[in-house]
Amino acid sequence: MTSTGSESAEARLESLLKPYRDLSNEHMELIWTEFAAEHPAGSFPSTKTMRQNSRLFLAGKRYRFALALAGYRLLMGDRPSRDLERAATWLEWYHLYTLFLDDIMDEDFRRRTFPSAWSSNARLYRGADAARPATVFRTRRHRYGVSQAILDALRIRSLAEGAIERAVGLHPSVRLELLAELTTVDLILSDGQGLDIDFERAADIPEEAYVRMSEAKTARLYVGAAATAAIAARASSEDRAALEAYARAFAIAFQDRDDLLGSGVVASRIGGSSEGDIRQGKRTRLYVLARGRLRGGDRTAFLRAYGRGTKTTKRDVAVVRDLLRTHVLPAMEDRIREYQKAARDALRRLPARDPDAKQFLEALIEAQGSREA
Repeated sequence: MTSTGSESAEARLESLLKPYRDLSNEHMELIWTEFAAEHPAGSFPSTKTMRQNSRLFLAGKRYRFALALAGYRLLMGDRPSRDLERAATWLEWYHLYTLFLDDIMDEDFRRRTFPSAWSSNARLYRGADAARPATVFRTRRHRYGVSQAILDALRIRSLAEGAIERAVGLHPSVRLELLAELTTVDLILSDGQGLDIDFERAADIPEEAYVRMSEAKTARLYVGAAATAAIAARASSEDRAALEAYARAFAIAFQDRDDLLGSGVVASRIGGSSEGDIRQGKRTRLYVLARGRLRGGDRTAFLRAYGRGTKTTKRDVAVVRDLLRTHVLPAMEDRIREYQKAARDALRRLPARDPDAKQFLEALIEAQGSREA
């Protein structure tokens, strides 16, 4: 059961987040409509894949967009311009770009309850050789689907750049700095993704190495949201550093909470049934802490049951969850509280020129102690 406190924290966040999400979706739908008009569908399937996957474009919470605009309001005390709103969607387009690629690398068939882009695109392949093996991919159909998803991802990344470039009401120097920030995110996030892939085959991962990966992969785009606010507001170096520190701490708390939900260790709206991370053997902080804390028979039982893929049984899932809840959950909750505190401390160093924006950023932190899937 969900506690009354967690219900109120999530309900409070949702009420504060919804206007940002609606605004983001308004701009993203407009950007997508412009793109679709400039790139009409033709007779070949490759001209239709973006339309086929467009239902993914308006899904998601829009935390990054919201953080950028709330951060700007906090620093300036003014509502952002329509051009800044449009430009800030680069964060959500870029995130979508990474999700398309993540689904390929993780071989995930679904994304946000929909078929993932590569699996959806694969259905378009009608060649007689569809079931034949390919050199890199399982079949020619998989090769087609993945190839088209990579191209879709590149198109989506171009929408991220275009969101900035076409925000012509912003000063050219602001647009240039935002594009530079996007490039920096590219480099750092790809390094983090590379480490994440390396960790898949690593047995012992020091916690500090996991944190470095999480800061690069998960947190860097949130830091990009803070940078977007600071660049647009022409903030001082001190204020920019504080807002980026807030974003970094929030993002790691967010990821840790996601890992608890992804393994079903804490309750969710679907009853804690999620078990994908356990089946796939994901190297989350839960795994890292379990390797370091479990001893003897508990350690052996965990390692035997974790990451068995299609061979995973209900008993394997139950064993892993029980061990994680008993030996690791308290430490995970401590980590989340530490990052929540770091985010609050950073927020206190910032001017509070917009009380509503501050309230939203506070609610974003608080919800990570109880957020449900």
